[in-house]
Parts: sequence; structure tokens; C-alpha cells
Amino acid sequence: MIRYYGSSYVREADRIASVELGIPGVVLMENAGRGAAEVMLRKYPEALNFLILCGPGNNGGDGFVVARHLALAGRIPSVVTVVEIEEYKNDAAFAVASAKKSRLNISCSKRMTDSELSALISSSDVIVDALLGTGSNGAPRGEVKRLIELCGNAERVVSLDVPSGVDSDTGTVAETVITAGLTLTFLAQKIGLAVSPGSLHSGEVIVCNIGASPELLLPASNELTGYDKSDIQNIMPKIPKDVHKKQRGALMIVGGCDFFRGAPILTALGALRAGCGLVFLAMPDFIVASAAALLPEAIFIPLSPNEKDGSIGYDNFWKSISPWLQKCDALVCGPGLGRSDDARKITWQLCLEWEKPLLLDADALYHAVDMEKEGKFHRNPGTSIITPHAGEAAYLLGTNSIEISANRLLSCIELAKKYDVALLKGPHTLICGGTEKRAILEGGPQLAIPGSGDVLSGVIGAFLAAGMPPIDAATLGALIHATGGDIHKGTNGLLAGELARYISGII
Repeated sequence: MIRYYGSSYVREADRIASVELGIPGVVLMENAGRGAAEVMLRKYPEALNFLILCGPGNNGGDGFVVARHLALAGRIPSVVTVVEIEEYKNDAAFAVASAKKSRLNISCSKRMTDSELSALISSSDVIVDALLGTGSNGAPRGEVKRLIELCGNAERVVSLDVPSGVDSDTGTVAETVITAGLTLTFLAQKIGLAVSPGSLHSGEVIVCNIGASPELLLPASNELTGYDKSDIQNIMPKIPKDVHKKQRGALMIVGGCDFFRGAPILTALGALRAGCGLVFLAMPDFIVASAAALLPEAIFIPLSPNEKDGSIGYDNFWKSISPWLQKCDALVCGPGLGRSDDARKITWQLCLEWEKPLLLDADALYHAVDMEKEGKFHRNPGTSIITPHAGEAAYLLGTNSIEISANRLLSCIELAKKYDVALLKGPHTLICGGTEKRAILEGGPQLAIPGSGDVLSGVIGAFLAAGMPPIDAATLGALIHATGGDIHKGTNGLLAGELARYISGII
């Protein structure tokens, strides 16, 4: 579990360090820069020529300290600033003065042509991005923007604190942004390094200390928590040795239509592989025979279909499932459900009358948004999860998928305000609910396959049925799902059914 903080926490930490602990800002900058240089020397022991690009503020000051320590280690650092060195203020000015006395090679980009800068970039073994830190506002401009653009093809880039152009509080990125292979962040992890698209520009992230313990400078309550595979066993519900299947929870899955027959089956497979005690599949009757042959471990509730798209008919729906609902602890609605008027009525009725934990995914999301717009989505707090991808989230929030992908954290927060707990699928899946903000640090493009989301719904549903709070069930389910995908990291052709089969080995 990794704690992530925003820029306001970092500013307060600096104040505590200097005012309450009596550590001058120049000492903090010296410690940060020296620590970053030491990491670079370990990571790139063969590198000789380093180019340090320094912005106008304290991030630039950090860059000057890095350059000085690289020189002390026998490397050849070249410093390029975006302002004249006389313009640096406060702690950064002190770092500049020390660098000048160390006779470092310092140039100002304003007096260099694009060709000269490009030649310097291409001849350097490592580019150090010390242009913009956590205190920057807005998109890169002027000389900062120019240098970032000229670094576009650089192979080995190290960013100090955050890659320039990444918003450290939200993970949003500017049109002009550095893509680092390594980010050396100071004191603690920053939110933007865990949230896509910022995380996609950060590369490997290593925290460098600044000479004071984070426990003394930062509050216990962080703003976002990241989870990786090492956390699985810590948050898995404990299973008594004498447990029987009913104690492991019972899950009902409502879905399936003529066009999407496999979706609810994959959801059931995910739930069973995650250890669910009983799985009830309520689906159109014409799918049941083939589904039972594929998954004999499930219990099937055949329902009359409508004539339009073969989705579940509404007229006898509630009467057919009511005897089974009382046996269930949680419900998943949506996989392959369809978008007919009957499907809409079914979704609405479940939202209104099912009071236990409910997960809405896929087609059910399209019906829930209409319900929310009419002011009828009123469920008790702590009983609902939605699991949209970017396109579905765009529909839920009345925008487009490009906007969702560019503002993932803010989008997930807005979804949670409307629907209780929101899980936004995608690179570094996000989960928000109440004051909680969480990120899944595993996963990759191998999960972008048909049926992957259906499996995820089943895994989360299993933990809901086992009695976990929705935000914990969503976190654990997404983490296990992503870890299952990581087994095939770097390969193509993973099938959703195969993904589900690996889940039992993970837990």
C-alpha cells in the first residue's frame, strides 16, 4: 500500500521542516538533489554526459544540486536554464551560486538555437528534467515548452519530483509533456504519478528523502492510496477452516441476451474462481442449456425472453427471481443485459427494490444514468458499485471518452458522488467512494480484451457476497483482476476465460 499526496501537503511539509524542525530550505534542496544524483549514478553507472534542464523555480534549484553532485562523482554535467542565472531567487539562487563556484558548464536556452540544443540533447547519455515541479500551474510555456518539445525523441529521461507537464494533484497532462523513464520524487509519492495519463509519463518512480522523516512532515491521512499485488493477502477476507459454501456468500447475476450470450457466463466464472459460495445465473431461457454445459457449478434461473432482442422479458421477471433473491447476499446486474425497454425496467426495479449490495456494469449503466437524471437513483450509502470504462463513464457524466481519459481522477470522483462507489476501468484503475480515493498499480494492455470487464464484475461480486464493504470489494477485485492480467504481461491473445482461471491461483 502506497500513500500519495497532493501539492498542498508538500508545501505544508516544507513549512514544517523549515519552521518547526529548523531545517533550512537550502539544506532540504541539497539533500534532495544529492539523493537524486546518487540514484542516477546507481541506475546508469556507465553514463558519462548528463544534461540538466533547469526551470525558473525550486525544481530548477534541485537540478543545479544534482549537476554539482554528478560532477563530484566524475561525470560531465551540462546545465541549460530557461532564465538567466541572475533571475533565480531564494533557495534556488543559493544552489545556483554553489554551482557557479563549482565551475559547472551553464548555458541559457534563450541564447541557443534549436540546432544547438538538439545536438546537446542527442549527445547526452541522460537528460534530467528539472523544469517544472509540484508548484507549477498551467501548461508549459515559452522556453520550458521549447525544451520539452526538443526532448521528444530522447531515450533516457529522468524527471525530478514529477515529469514536467504532469499535474501532480490530478494526473492530467498538458499538450506538451515530458515522458520520463525514471521519476525521482522527493519526500513522498505524488498523486499524479499514480493516475493516468500522468502515470504513463512517469516511468519507474523512486522516492528520495530530503533529510527529514515523512512521518514528521506528512499527515497520516493521505489523499490517494495505491495498491499492488503485495497487498492482496492483507485485504483478503479470512476464511475459517470449518466454513461451508453458504457462509462464503451467494451472488446473483442478471444478464444475457441473444447478442451477448457469454457475458454473464464470464461473470459467473469470475465469481466462482474468486471463491463465491453460490452463484445464481438469471438469464434468458434459451441460453441456459449451453451455459450449464460450460459452467455446471452455477445455479441457473431460466427467464422468459422478449421477442425484440432476446433479452430478459420484464413481465414475469420479478416473480421468477423473487424466490431466489432471498438466498442471495449481493447482485450483479448488466453483463449482456441489452438496452431494450424491458432491460431498462429490470435495472430500475433492482435499483429500487434490492436493498443489499448491487453492482451495475455494462448495459445496466446506460439504464442507471436515465434513472439518476430523473432523480430516482436513491440507494442506501454503501450498497452500490458501478464499474464503467471510459466510454460508459462519458455517458454517465454527459461528456466524451477523451475528456474522461484526460481527467480520470476528477471523473471518478464525480461518478462516486452520483452512484456511491465508482470503479473507473483503464490504465491504473481508480476506485472512489466517500472520501476514499484509490488506484490499482498493477495491470496493462493485456486486459483490454472482450469479456475482461465481465470477469471483473464477477470477482467483485464474490467479495460483495462475502460481506466486504463495496469500496474494499472493488479494490480487492480490481487488484486480483489486474494481477491475473500481469501473468501474461507483454503478450497478446489472452482470453477472458483464461484470465478468470488464473484468479484462484492468485488468491
